[in-house]
Amino acid sequence: MAVRPDGAAGSRAARVLASAPWVVVLLGVGALVVLLVIALLSFRGRERDAAPQAGPPVFLPTVPAAASATGGPTPAAVERRSVSPRPSRSSRTPSPRATVSSSPTPGRTSASAVPTVPTAETVKARYQVGTNGWDGDAAVLSVENGSGRSVDWLVELAFDDDLRALRVTDDSGISVWGRGNGEFVVRGTRSLDPGGSRTLRLRLGWGESAERPLRCTINGVDCRLG
Repeated sequence: MAVRPDGAAGSRAARVLASAPWVVVLLGVGALVVLLVIALLSFRGRERDAAPQAGPPVFLPTVPAAASATGGPTPAAVERRSVSPRPSRSSRTPSPRATVSSSPTPGRTSASAVPTVPTAETVKARYQVGTNGWDGDAAVLSVENGSGRSVDWLVELAFDDDLRALRVTDDSGISVWGRGNGEFVVRGTRSLDPGGSRTLRLRLGWGESAERPLRCTINGVDCRLG
């Protein structure tokens, strides 16, 4: 096989390059692209190396419970406080005040209902003493309704402490009870008609009907004695 001299090969390559100059251009462009890629990769690697790494977490010191017992606010409590904006005077609207009604409750009215107490001009009472002894005259209690309507009546009598009994001879429609210490209450179980009257005969103690009462009232008004 014939061996060509080196000079002939170099001249041939020179002729090829001269006949196709674009090959040189392509080779140059390829070399530039390779260099650019290498430069970009090296720059990114340096950025990653220069980026700071995240440090370990920082833990804030906690305040013990004994320190908060002194009344001072803890740092955590101070940080959580937020100042809320106060409303302006123009935005404040007065709240409606509740009105208190003076009308009585129906339930209480029915529970505490009491008979109407007549005044002195509507009902009157007179007490007349009797005489002592078993066969003596009884004391007389007269009740008169001078009004134009029916009224309820209640007579309160007070005698000496040693008087222990009071009896009504005609006790129809009459209620009698003792309070002790010589005090008695005589009450009509039915209302007294307009213009009506009632006469009662009283026996006091053991034949002591002549004793004069220390106090006699009808519906809170003094009776007439004698």
